[in-house]
Amino acid sequence: MSEPPPESGCTALGGWPAAEARNTMMNMLRSLTDHWRWLGAWTLGNLLLAWLISLRYVGYIQPEGIEQGVYLLLVFLGHISLLVWLGALPLFLLAILFRGPWLGLVTTLWASALQLLLLLDTFVYAQYRFHLTGFILDLLLNAGGDVFSFSWVAWMLAIGVVLLMLLLQSGMGWLLRKRPLGNLVGPALAFSILSLAGVHGWHAWADAHYDRDITSMSRHVPMFYPATAKRFFVKQGWVDPQAVRDRVDLEITESSNQDLAYPQASLSCQPPGSSQNLLLVVVDALRHDMLNPEVMPNLSRYADRPGWYRASEHISGGNSTKAGVFSLFYGLPVTYWDAFTTSQTPPILMEKFKAAKYRFQVLSSATLVSPAFDRNVFAGLKNVSLEPAQGAPWERDQKITDDWLAWISKESEIKKETPFFGFLFYDAVHGYSHPPDSPRFTPYWENINPMSLGPEFDPTPYWNRYRTAVRYVDEQLGRVLNDLASRGQLENTAVVITSDHGESFNEHGKNYWGHGSNYTPEQVQVPLVMHLAGQPGGVLERRTHHADIPPTLLEELLGCESAPQRYTLGKSLLDSEPSRDWMLSGSYMGFGILMPDYQVVVDPAGTFEVYDYRMNELKDVELQPQVSSEVLKALSQFYR
Repeated sequence: MSEPPPESGCTALGGWPAAEARNTMMNMLRSLTDHWRWLGAWTLGNLLLAWLISLRYVGYIQPEGIEQGVYLLLVFLGHISLLVWLGALPLFLLAILFRGPWLGLVTTLWASALQLLLLLDTFVYAQYRFHLTGFILDLLLNAGGDVFSFSWVAWMLAIGVVLLMLLLQSGMGWLLRKRPLGNLVGPALAFSILSLAGVHGWHAWADAHYDRDITSMSRHVPMFYPATAKRFFVKQGWVDPQAVRDRVDLEITESSNQDLAYPQASLSCQPPGSSQNLLLVVVDALRHDMLNPEVMPNLSRYADRPGWYRASEHISGGNSTKAGVFSLFYGLPVTYWDAFTTSQTPPILMEKFKAAKYRFQVLSSATLVSPAFDRNVFAGLKNVSLEPAQGAPWERDQKITDDWLAWISKESEIKKETPFFGFLFYDAVHGYSHPPDSPRFTPYWENINPMSLGPEFDPTPYWNRYRTAVRYVDEQLGRVLNDLASRGQLENTAVVITSDHGESFNEHGKNYWGHGSNYTPEQVQVPLVMHLAGQPGGVLERRTHHADIPPTLLEELLGCESAPQRYTLGKSLLDSEPSRDWMLSGSYMGFGILMPDYQVVVDPAGTFEVYDYRMNELKDVELQPQVSSEVLKALSQFYR
């Protein structure tokens, strides 16, 4: 049969008649659609398998009652299903390139690998109480026999599990080709999305209402970062945080910290007859090099007095407020944040001072609701203000200073026999804020525009505005310390003044500004000035850490036994032990391992990079096996 002539209206495509080309295209689309339907059915099969494997987490969640049971069901239907759908997404794209047996082979290998990773995560979680990431896997492999060793039986069992998973996946693929379930894919995906929205909404509401029965379940589920919206609910008037906190019993119950082995053993304390007061001051975003007579004349003057200590190299437990303050009170890395917050377990530091009948006065220029310090550091304390901050940061700093001076004046008049524990948190440095008539370092950036920051931006005016704010806060510190001195209370008051983190101004030309982005000295090295009655003072020459502050205060002020390993990673600042080889410092979600010459930066997804302290990437550096083993222990030792 001859080809139709051009005038017949048929257009050739690659020499084929248009009708044949259309038929070929339609056949290809039908074939691709069939493959997608099969992959959808395969995804449903793997949903069931993933749920079955994830049942291993339920033993650690231990849901009680209908409410927790329904929430956990939504987590399975929503979050775990989402992980499976996301895992299947690359195969839907690869189906365009692969056909027949090749697609089946790729699908079998890919599905087996993902399910085996999930299964491996359940074993890692059972051992360490944290989930598997690329970094944790690298630590495990780096540590080698220091962490685990397999007998030939274990190796044979592992190989058998891998082969069984491959057989299961290939068999499931063959079965679903014979009995497709394509009609169920759309409704199942829609139901997963609705369940996911429901579980995040439920968690946000539970978090705003201190419902630890719900919030405590989340950390056991891999890659699960449920929503919180406390600030939004408060702003809308839907939640009164103070009323909720007053209504909820924040005291520790026998089962509230069931995930934690904290402390690992009881701590015996014998407070001296004449107890010291304690004043703990945190200045947000204060760099270590601000402690000098030009910028902080008041604090520098006190730091140089006999009986006062200053640290030569003090490292915060974070480059963010969340991580820095958490490490200051607990002496632990911020990786423990979720467990302590959901169980509302306060630090041993606070518990022991409460037991010693200290009177607490907590004054913060920034909110204590977000980050949720009201649910961990200050859990169980009465009269902790949860009201949103009002006014400019410098005005709030002035107010908490005024409130402190008024409180201490009243307390002095009453002459109570029990000592006080004061906490002041200043925020003006973080906000680059000061009164309009403050003396300024020049040149000065009048109107801050973050969009102007870049590699070529001259940081000097910005730096001077920051220093001007620091000098203003130093004035407030001077008011507080001078008042204690004038009342004769300074000699019987322990004072600790430090910061939660530092601040970057593109020192290394890599366009890093502010904080929360790396673990260079600019972002994690902070001042530490400390006064302890009866101690000679001086310069702490060794490299110190926020984790060293809790054991110092507990041992020196409350006479607690020297057993910091039971509740912290630190040791007393007065301990003569040389500097540790590594330290942990956290961020908003990730964390870093700080070695003497380089930093290992671990992001929330578990990937990691190594840099020197000028932010040059180092490609061929690996942690020593002993360090890997010690870090793994530090990240897990306070979990049950």
